[in-house]
Amino acid sequence: MKSRPQVRLIPVLAAVAVFTMSVSFWATAGAEDVIKIGAAVSLSGKFAREGEFLKQGYDYWKDTANAQGGVKIGDKKYKVEIVYNDDESDPQTSARLTEKLITEDKVKFLFGPYSSGIATATAAISEKYNMLTMVPMATADSIYQRGYRYVFCPSPLASTGLYPILDLIGTLEKRPATMAIVGPDSLFPNITAEAARKKAEEMGIKVVYLGKYPQSAADLSSVATAVKGANPEAILCTGYTQDSILLVKSMRELQVNPKLVGLAMSIAVPDFRNALGSAANQVMGTDYWVPTLTYTGIIVKDSDTYAKTYKEKFQKDPTYQAASGTAAGIILQMAVESAGSVDTNAVREALLKLKGQTFYGDFQFNEQGVNTAAKLSLTQIQNGQPKVVFPIQVRQTPVQYPKAPWN
Repeated sequence: MKSRPQVRLIPVLAAVAVFTMSVSFWATAGAEDVIKIGAAVSLSGKFAREGEFLKQGYDYWKDTANAQGGVKIGDKKYKVEIVYNDDESDPQTSARLTEKLITEDKVKFLFGPYSSGIATATAAISEKYNMLTMVPMATADSIYQRGYRYVFCPSPLASTGLYPILDLIGTLEKRPATMAIVGPDSLFPNITAEAARKKAEEMGIKVVYLGKYPQSAADLSSVATAVKGANPEAILCTGYTQDSILLVKSMRELQVNPKLVGLAMSIAVPDFRNALGSAANQVMGTDYWVPTLTYTGIIVKDSDTYAKTYKEKFQKDPTYQAASGTAAGIILQMAVESAGSVDTNAVREALLKLKGQTFYGDFQFNEQGVNTAAKLSLTQIQNGQPKVVFPIQVRQTPVQYPKAPWN
């Protein structure tokens, strides 16, 4: 019987090994050409609307940066990838998903969630893993009073949320002498309300009503009734978009007619105007950003360019939540490029040294991660359209005061 020829497997195995190593090398090289960023954002639950805006802001930066070649580190450019998880508007869920992004998805940086309450939970995770995090919509002062090193907010803090309205009141010839301050019992609104109460009293304005309602309240007629009984000449509201709409509707129905109604949020959000129609007229509120501001910067030329290109991309006008998300990405990119590295501490040091402007506004960070150069503007709905009325340097039109009664 003839013996079978021996099959020489060594060259074949060697070739397979070389091929495998080659594939592995290029996969690794490809992965190294991408900067992966994680974001646990509210895509469902009570903050789903705001979370969607914030996500679109992050995506706008990612797509624009990638279209321009990516983030430059040394002589090489890196594309950006964002890994999203839906935190369902829940702090504990957001914290768990943030940890997953760090430990399992191996992201290099984090973008924060919407709302200070949720970000309070996720900030602790960022610090635990020394993970640099941009949190454009986490403005509660308390977050930045805990000694955290890796959390940075490009937006003004909550304590200043109603200051532009009070500053405007200070310029009025016949300013209101009494005031009500009302909002949901939540971290950001509580901080904003307390700071406004203190500043109003320092100005000699008597706060005749200071009230809170449950964040999940579906009927605010009792709150509007209590405010009407106090008969204030000005009403400041610290609520989010949906409860602010509900409160204004209740005040209109009960004919609560002060000389001034001001909001800490929501004024430029299209949902607010669409839901209230003519009832939104002459209501004013603070804004983190509006398209008519004249700030300029890299990646996005200016505010007007952002408004136009955002609308082309998403088929709707941008909100300040979206703009803040885009600005967070731009500032992170500037820091990474300045550091020439994605090393957390190197990028942090670069952030602390940077001073400049984006289409969103001025920025300069202190050791606590606070943007000490951030400013708010004041917008009033006039004939159905938001118009900047304060400060005078950036206003589009004079304020309409006193407010006409609802009809």
